[in-house]
Amino acid sequence: MSLTAPILDTGMAPVTRTTALRRAVRYEYRHLAALRSTWILLGVIAALSLVAGLTTPIGLKPGEAPPSWSMVTAFQMDAISMQVPLSALLLLPLATGPIATEFSRGTARTTWLTLASRRTAYAAKVLVGGALGALSALGGIALASVAAAVALTVSGKAQPEWGQTLADLLGFVIFMACWPVIAASVVALVRNRVAAALLLVLWPLLGERLAGLLLGFVPGLGALADWLPFGAGRAAMAASLDTMPESERALMEAFVGTDLSTSVGTAVFIGFTAVLATLGAWSYIKKDAH
Repeated sequence: MSLTAPILDTGMAPVTRTTALRRAVRYEYRHLAALRSTWILLGVIAALSLVAGLTTPIGLKPGEAPPSWSMVTAFQMDAISMQVPLSALLLLPLATGPIATEFSRGTARTTWLTLASRRTAYAAKVLVGGALGALSALGGIALASVAAAVALTVSGKAQPEWGQTLADLLGFVIFMACWPVIAASVVALVRNRVAAALLLVLWPLLGERLAGLLLGFVPGLGALADWLPFGAGRAAMAASLDTMPESERALMEAFVGTDLSTSVGTAVFIGFTAVLATLGAWSYIKKDAH
């Protein structure tokens, strides 16, 4: 008779990292989808996109086609002159919410226990946020494009160069994909939703301009002003700048505030997002919840 205790087969295989991440992404998606505010804000973005498309024929003569740069400006909701896209500001509550709410309500530990890993929880939040930003941009572009095409046809105007217009909107989609990742990372670092929102609004609007001016007074550092992150983000959305009339181009170049090309600006903004996401992950994983 053996004294060895029997080994029970529970039928439970170890959960792989991929499976854990997939479950965490599903958890975050269901959380956002269950919020009424998610659908309200996405509905506002959709409505604004339709308005941008339907108003395309205004000011055009019969048979005239709108220039691609004006279409890009309208579809981005005048992102460059506003310094950040209006749709990005509308997504700010959703981008900051998943992490900020957990810490403010003391539910972070519950999330960590549910998902078994802080690293997995953070990765799921930034992945779902990034996907939401990109899909909101793509959905807005699709709605605006259909509305514009119908409005131009009904009003007897010609269609624009759609290939050029849509290609020039790639930087906008990239910006919108990065924006929720940046927002989540800032919240993870400062642990305060209001402070994070103020930083994300005031830094692109005022902070970088002031930082650029201050860098100009320091010998040898003036060129760094061109590499500030949100200036690079605006450069990423300025692919249509070269096709603008001279009078319009000078004003838009002043709004962009950097001499970086579209491709370099895109690379800098993506790099900034990756660095900030890494810092946010460190803060989220290493610091305890209060």
